[in-house]
Amino acid sequence: MEVIRLDQVSLLRRTQEELSRDLKKTIFSLFEGKYRKPMRKLVLDQISLSIQSGEKVGIIGANGSGKSTLLKLICKIFQPTCGRVWVKGKVAPLIELGAGFDAELSVIDNIKLYGVMLGFSEQEMRDRVFSILEFAELEEYATVPVKALSSGMAARLGFSIATDVQPDILILDEVLSVGDASFKNKCKQRIERFWDRNTTILLVSHDLEFIKDSCERVIWLERGKISAVGDPKETVDLYLASVNLPDDSTSPATTPTSEPLPQSSEESVLEQKDEELIPTEIAVGAAKVPPPETLSSVIITDVFIANEEKQIVEVVDYGSPFFIGMKYQVKAPTQNLMLGAYLTNEYGIMILEPVTQNFLPITGAINEIGERFIYVKIPAPFLRPGKYYIAGVGAYEEGFGHHHWIIEKLLSFNIILPEKHQHEWFGQELVHPPLEWFLENS
Repeated sequence: MEVIRLDQVSLLRRTQEELSRDLKKTIFSLFEGKYRKPMRKLVLDQISLSIQSGEKVGIIGANGSGKSTLLKLICKIFQPTCGRVWVKGKVAPLIELGAGFDAELSVIDNIKLYGVMLGFSEQEMRDRVFSILEFAELEEYATVPVKALSSGMAARLGFSIATDVQPDILILDEVLSVGDASFKNKCKQRIERFWDRNTTILLVSHDLEFIKDSCERVIWLERGKISAVGDPKETVDLYLASVNLPDDSTSPATTPTSEPLPQSSEESVLEQKDEELIPTEIAVGAAKVPPPETLSSVIITDVFIANEEKQIVEVVDYGSPFFIGMKYQVKAPTQNLMLGAYLTNEYGIMILEPVTQNFLPITGAINEIGERFIYVKIPAPFLRPGKYYIAGVGAYEEGFGHHHWIIEKLLSFNIILPEKHQHEWFGQELVHPPLEWFLENS
């Protein structure tokens, strides 16, 4: 019998940067003429799946692939932007243990409240209070407000409530155990009980051996899409192969087979290339760019850091110029196209916002249909040693607006200080360009 079904489900969510905006910032941006519509990112993309009663299903994938978001959709914490989610039966989610507690209420009152939120009656939760407190080892704290509990105690309480009841569907998100070694053993034994029953279980975990041994079916998510579904061993092996054994064309160590940069006074260089440069699932030195939310004429697919030989690098020597590169596609005729990127330091302070229009024509070759690479050269010495991020990219057409605009940390890289520059003194400045000093007699 089918108990969970998702039909062509997609979800758009605001980025973390947008969620952090408050009313005051919004009002000031309106007065300053800097207001922009909140950006949203496609987190799940046309997910369709069916789960049967009693089935044990594992969900795997890299961080940010949409695993926890998928569970929250099934738990009705999130509503899909489009598509349909159908769930039959009582669901016990172990996603964020302790989420939903009222800090001012006592432990006992929170047990009743938490249970009612899971769909159980108040009387049923009254009957379970003693067993929940006993398992969580919180008998002495029964009448204490939850705000007086440590985070570990609150997590134990959440785990105890969610697993003491008898749900039809159990949702586990990397919370197979909490607390000290003794309590972890109790948690493991309790979870094993659910495996022996007809409870439907959805499990998100990076413990791939546990997934292979315990689940009947595995779903592999990649960038918000289902990449594979099937036998646990086969699906896990496919996932590991994609992470650990990329082919030559996508290996981080691969040197792009490109000609030397042409001599030019322009700081940005536009090239037509056919080779794949960027590996998937990489967060340092190179990254895939999330696709735009809607169909677009211009798409930036990759962003990367390259040395003067145009080899992808994760570390740049202070004193050595380097390139920020982007791979983009023009799928339909455009005019007056501009591309750019955001470079921030480790504290999120904007250091550079290079835009092509400052050095390249916005008409002509940059607009031609096809796939290209574009580079902007960052001179040296300029950036002080430290960690930096490419915190966004954009493709903008004058008179149209943004075709593709992503504001989030896409990749990181480091500027290091080589031996020959060890004498340099760095203050608290954001950049460290070469400056000339002159000494004159009065």
